[in-house]
Amino acid sequence: MPATSPPTRPPRSSRTVAQGRRARAEHLLALFAWHRDGPLVARSLGLSLDELHEQLDELKLRRKAYRLTRGSEFDMPAARALAGAPSGPPVRRRARPARAEPTPAPTAERAPSETNASASISAPPAQAVRRGAVNEQASELLAVLAEVGPRRGALGVRLGGPGHPLPERVLLARFRAAGLERELGQRERDLLRALFARHRGAARAVAAELGLDAPALQRLVRERGLTAEIDSLRDRFRHEARRRRWPREQIEQLVRRGDWLDDLGIADELRRDVLSRARPAWERSGGSLARLRRELRVSEADARALRDLLARRV
Repeated sequence: MPATSPPTRPPRSSRTVAQGRRARAEHLLALFAWHRDGPLVARSLGLSLDELHEQLDELKLRRKAYRLTRGSEFDMPAARALAGAPSGPPVRRRARPARAEPTPAPTAERAPSETNASASISAPPAQAVRRGAVNEQASELLAVLAEVGPRRGALGVRLGGPGHPLPERVLLARFRAAGLERELGQRERDLLRALFARHRGAARAVAAELGLDAPALQRLVRERGLTAEIDSLRDRFRHEARRRRWPREQIEQLVRRGDWLDDLGIADELRRDVLSRARPAWERSGGSLARLRRELRVSEADARALRDLLARRV
């Protein structure tokens, strides 16, 4: 008797798959609306940031999710009742009969036990005291944050004792305990974007202004989920530097902004290009600085700096 093959499992219907995708999308958007920070969402899901981005791209939610991190609470849709959902039973309100004012009883001295019991009842619970302490700490941290900005070094010095700044992990723990982790993260992202735009993508200048070294700046950019955005910004400035007009703009850029070009990683490339194009004019000038300046239409200082570069390359 031929053996029968085991029954195959029926495939999931497209409706079930769509419902699963919709539920996953709602879950991810809810996490982004709550955390307002991509790395925090990835940490809460136990994923890396790249894995989270893959899921968002698969669901076509990446732009929508990160729009929630840049918005405010007023951008969230208002809660409304689901269509077709049963509501609760109708509530019938009845007028309460007027109660007669009770006659005050004659005051009598309370026993010490009664006094202690009433005092313990009227005393605020420990949870309310703790909530008040957290609110007070949050107000203090917000005031310091508004004063010195989201710069971890300055915040550590300001919140620590004289000559003993707070370590970074302690500083972040204080903001986390006060419920201000998202606020600090958003302000750090805004500051990083502004500094990289101001310094035209120069990472060393940004690190110097923040009081960080290069690895610490890279770690901060990675923690705040700005690696791709900053890389794109630096690529845009590299493209602009390569498209400068010849000869004046390219020569001025090379001799005046060499450190910036070196930070972007294109200094050697542009130096070779400029010197190869300027060498024929230098040879025709016969060593005359005035002729080199007239032919290349540059200032005297730029012509002198270019001549020195050409002389070193001989």
